[in-house]
Amino acid sequence: MDIMADLSPDLVKSLFALKESIDAGRGDRITQVHAFAALHGKSPATIYTWLKRHTGYGAGRKKRADAGRTKVPDETLTFIAAAQREDTRANGKMILPMGEAMNIADANGLTVNVSAAHLSRLLRQRRMDAKTMIAARNTGEMRSLYPNHIHQIDPSLCVLYYMHGKQQMMREEEFNKNKLANYAKVKQKVWRYVRYEDASGSLDLRYFEAEGETQESLFEFLLWTWGRQEGRLSYGVPEILLWDKGSANTSHGIQSLLNAMGVDHRTHAAGHAWAKGGVEQGNNLIETHFESRLRFEPVSSISELNAAAARWVRDWNANCIKHVDARITRASGLPMVRDDLWQKILAHPERLREMPERSVCQWFMTAREQTRTVKNLKISFAHPEIGRSAIYDLSAWAEFLGQNLPVKVTPLLFREGAIRVEIERLGSDALVVEAAPTREFDEYGRDANAPVWDGTYHRAADTADERMAKRLASAAYGGAEGKNIGLTEADRLRAKQTKPFAHLNDGKGVIAHSHLGKTELPARILPEARELATPDIAAARAARIEVAPLTHIEAAKQIKARLVEAGGAWSAASFLWLQQRYPDGVAPDAVAAIADELAAGREAAPLARVK
Repeated sequence: MDIMADLSPDLVKSLFALKESIDAGRGDRITQVHAFAALHGKSPATIYTWLKRHTGYGAGRKKRADAGRTKVPDETLTFIAAAQREDTRANGKMILPMGEAMNIADANGLTVNVSAAHLSRLLRQRRMDAKTMIAARNTGEMRSLYPNHIHQIDPSLCVLYYMHGKQQMMREEEFNKNKLANYAKVKQKVWRYVRYEDASGSLDLRYFEAEGETQESLFEFLLWTWGRQEGRLSYGVPEILLWDKGSANTSHGIQSLLNAMGVDHRTHAAGHAWAKGGVEQGNNLIETHFESRLRFEPVSSISELNAAAARWVRDWNANCIKHVDARITRASGLPMVRDDLWQKILAHPERLREMPERSVCQWFMTAREQTRTVKNLKISFAHPEIGRSAIYDLSAWAEFLGQNLPVKVTPLLFREGAIRVEIERLGSDALVVEAAPTREFDEYGRDANAPVWDGTYHRAADTADERMAKRLASAAYGGAEGKNIGLTEADRLRAKQTKPFAHLNDGKGVIAHSHLGKTELPARILPEARELATPDIAAARAARIEVAPLTHIEAAKQIKARLVEAGGAWSAASFLWLQQRYPDGVAPDAVAAIADELAAGREAAPLARVK
């Protein structure tokens, strides 16, 4: 009979009789207990346990007056406990043995006056031992308010992989820390992506073949798990997303997409996986309830694996797997079907946000940081969700803007084409505002809210640049009293050549150059200059100048013009003569002499060609 099992009524009655006899002092307590133990074939320790549990018997020993006290100083206990805790791995393995900790404490002047076993016992009694300290973190239960309030996502390496069209499993004896080469052989590993919906506990599952966690796999999973899928009830974009600090999770493209959808994505600190315990438990359920089946009915590809996973997710969330209770049990103690809980989103229809189309989501994955230039307090931006360029009026923030000022722009989804605009501010954090596109136009395509021509000038709001320009104009033309001067008035004064800052120096104006030439220069000693001996500069230049000869055609044009002017004539024979007489071209200064020669009729017959 187990000492913790229920005893028969007769045996309990006998125990009460034994207790009464011991309390009455009818004999030696130890003798009576040993005799009872021998009678029932049990040890005296078992009999004492029965007496304590079923009769409320106590040994009657008084607590020692020095209980809980020790001659080991508190600073020694604290140092040794802290040293062992700091040298303990996350898996609970303590690296620093007690003897080593005692040696270090002694070397640092602390009193160590008991054995290692005694010190270990003292630490356990005071709950200062490393094992207790590792488990000391107290975590509170958090709750979500409605379906799609909080999602948890976790990618993890699966024990499955596919090679040569066949399903394989990573066995512990083949894939461990001492056989990392075997991991390297499996180039395309199978990664399991799990989504846990916090309010209902509903799960979703998708597998990807890749060398590691990638942005592409995560992007595809988000499209899948937040989109509508046949056979799966839960879908939609959450308000808050919890996950770890994986490189794919923190990539620029994924973060841009989540920010645009208004998802508050949070990562837990390293070693704090309990912060997303729902999805961690989901991984365990998938391993034990789904992946365990694949050993008996293998699949040959990722597509077949995902098809099987989708069928399991469908039945698990609906609790329709025969002989398996897939319901979730919370603090109330009542088992509840996950799909039934998720359907409570009917009471919160505004929380069901449908995933945008793939083309819209892809825009955020490839787009770089967008900047636009402010023109007349407006910017133009082609929003991916509305598919065309739109005008955004920023006049509400005119005091922070200026003409041609660059601003950063991020499109927002589920906001009817709204954008987030980041305006840099000197000496302060950037101003982040949300602007909607201009939606109302008249029949001529103009902004319906723009002022109408009615003979009245409608002044636009002053920008930061305009305020500074007015300040500077007032400084230049406002006089000693600093009268405010508008930009139009400043332009008029400039056109009249009005002297700026005329009020300075008692009305004399700015001293800009009259103060120059009065400063005493330092004395400098220079060497005596030597006379420059050079040849005749003009002759030297003439000797160096070489003029390119004219071509026959250029020379013929100039000679012909001179001949015509002098009443002479130019013929083809004249051109042939020129070519033969000056085969290398004609020097420019020889043109006049040749023209005079031809005009005088001294043109010779063409020279005979040499054969």
